[in-house]
Amino acid sequence: MLTLCARLGLLLGALLVLLSGAGCGGGSSSVTTYSGGGLGTGSVASTVTQGTPTGINTTEVIVDAGPASFSLGAANIPYVTVTVCSLNAANCVTIDHVFLDTGSYGLRVLKSSVTSLSLPPVLLAADQQLNTPAGSVVECYPFVLGGVWGPLAQADVRIAGEMARAIPIQVIDDTAGASLAAPADCIAAAGGSLFSSAASLQANGILGIGMMPFDCGLTCASGSYAGFHVQYYVCPDSITAHCQAAAIPTQQQVQNPVAHFLPDDNNPQPDNNGTIISLPALPTLGAGVAKGRLVFGIGSRSNNQISPGVKMLSVNTNPSSANYLYFTTTLGQSVFSDSYIDSGSNAYFFNDASISQSCKSSAGSTTQAGWYCPVGGASVLRSASLADSLGNIIPVDFSIANADLLFSGSSTAFGNLGGSISQAPQTFVWGLSFFFGRSVYTSIWGQALSVNGPWNAF
Repeated sequence: MLTLCARLGLLLGALLVLLSGAGCGGGSSSVTTYSGGGLGTGSVASTVTQGTPTGINTTEVIVDAGPASFSLGAANIPYVTVTVCSLNAANCVTIDHVFLDTGSYGLRVLKSSVTSLSLPPVLLAADQQLNTPAGSVVECYPFVLGGVWGPLAQADVRIAGEMARAIPIQVIDDTAGASLAAPADCIAAAGGSLFSSAASLQANGILGIGMMPFDCGLTCASGSYAGFHVQYYVCPDSITAHCQAAAIPTQQQVQNPVAHFLPDDNNPQPDNNGTIISLPALPTLGAGVAKGRLVFGIGSRSNNQISPGVKMLSVNTNPSSANYLYFTTTLGQSVFSDSYIDSGSNAYFFNDASISQSCKSSAGSTTQAGWYCPVGGASVLRSASLADSLGNIIPVDFSIANADLLFSGSSTAFGNLGGSISQAPQTFVWGLSFFFGRSVYTSIWGQALSVNGPWNAF
């Protein structure tokens, strides 16, 4: 989910406690879904499935029209099912259609989904040095297109056969008349649009499984928000005006559940060092439903080994660099130094004036921003090269189809959807379209295989 934290380098220069690397996520934090204005009903699209690998460390990824409460129909959004439990797994609820995002960090769920669990809040002691009171921890987490606001709670999180115990998650208050309104700074950081329902979020929650073990870093641990929005607050009561910017220790920040997965009796090496998303290749006009697999761990079991021929691409790990946590994409004469791979962005997003954006029916399309609609309806083929600071270069061929044509049918999953959302000219987002027909690996910095920095592979 293209978070502002990542895209603007919120924690640029912050150090991971484990790594002396940077915090927050810098280069690949996201959930950018750009609306197509509702899907058409002109044709009946098929279901395309990739059913392997299997195992207790795997679960299904589904790309479909979204949760029942989202009436417009989602486009190119991957979902998984997550079980949230009270501590010691005494009581649990299973939540479907949770947005799967390799560009953000941590689990965020709607309050209405977990009210029955009575999850304990994450509490912060008074800090005399910072002059902040004791109270509940509340987070403002903005994305490029909107954001979320809500308190932190402790929960056990189970996905497939994996368990992370007693980790902080964020609870988004979707009840009528939320008791604690978002402060003006948070609303401004979210561009005036906070997601507070399944309909606005296009999901029942967000599962951030990106390259970092927690969602901020030492900037939030020190409470040094100068020049940025305030990410963490301490709120002593239900009055917004009493909330204060707070320093939150990294272990109390929202955690990437994967980094906390525990070993099991049959596999002493925990599946906590990364993920693999495997999605099927799609027909030109997409699929009504696409089903694939989310695999936990890299090299920890027989079903998550790095396959022969897979190429690895590291991201920039210099926190003083403007390209921190990015790699470079070269497309023709254009160089995109801020490039990243992200399941939380629902298309290829990049600026290319040679591809028409004169879409007729796809909502949101203008001459400045919107979906690409190549003239004549034919797909545009492109060849790019992806390069990192270690000298690795990977050629990638891709195509961009006419969005009007794609959205005219009943498909929800597309391997050739692309557009421009007025992002910075040096930005190239390899969104969900890129994942179809591939297995995409995302390592977690500080875990096994990523001690020298995080990487993607495909």
